[in-house]
Amino acid sequence: MDRQKWGIGGLVFVGCMFIGGGLGSLLGSSQIGWLLGMGVGFLGMALTRLIGK
Repeated sequence: MDRQKWGIGGLVFVGCMFIGGGLGSLLGSSQIGWLLGMGVGFLGMALTRLIGK
């Protein structure tokens, strides 16, 4: 598998995780924000792998 496709999925995951953590902090529950960000990040990573095929 091409290494660039893996890198893009990883960036999507980390980006979603930090956006979720930031939004959770703003709304008063950073733990829930991190968990939601990770969930969305895993889905985004899976989508980038599916689209890349």
